[in-house]
Amino acid sequence: MKSHLSYLKYSCLILLISIFCSGYGFAQIDDWVVFQDTATETECGVVNASNAELLVVYDMGNMAVVSGPDTIIDDLYVDELNQVFYQDNPAGFIEIAEDGDGLPTVFWTTLTGTVIKIDTLTGEPSDSGYEPYEIFNTGCDGCDYIDASDLCEDGSNSSGDDTTNDFNLNLCGAGAMESAAAAVVLLPFLSLASRRKY
Repeated sequence: MKSHLSYLKYSCLILLISIFCSGYGFAQIDDWVVFQDTATETECGVVNASNAELLVVYDMGNMAVVSGPDTIIDDLYVDELNQVFYQDNPAGFIEIAEDGDGLPTVFWTTLTGTVIKIDTLTGEPSDSGYEPYEIFNTGCDGCDYIDASDLCEDGSNSSGDDTTNDFNLNLCGAGAMESAAAAVVLLPFLSLASRRKY
């Protein structure tokens, strides 16, 4: 009987992990868009939300959350006009604004200019209510966040001019790592699965 309960717990855990991963594409990110300001020749690859850092996957246009395990979100993509779409519905813009540290930063914003908050389970964006100047320790270099990439072995975040997108954005601030949402969500389930009844 006890082995059946353990099997059931682990089966439930696997099911929960499958559900959690269904909206995401866990994959190696080979390259990402580097937003470049042609006037100043500065560049930045990280798009900042209020609660996460993201990259725009080169050639695909999908967004990937990189403030935890690298996670490509199938339902989020950016077009050539810097418009973000969630499930084919408009979901704001990628633009530049000054962050709380006084640095020009790449943000994902709403139509009214407030910073987007992303649901780390579904990828669904919502309005955080924060202005860009209320967000501190923003990210800029994708290599500070991405789990593994050949592009980062030499300390660079771009393989060349073919990976840049001229979106008239400026250099953003120093990166700050946030804890992985997946670990927070799955941790209670892992402790349940290993708990013994005496």
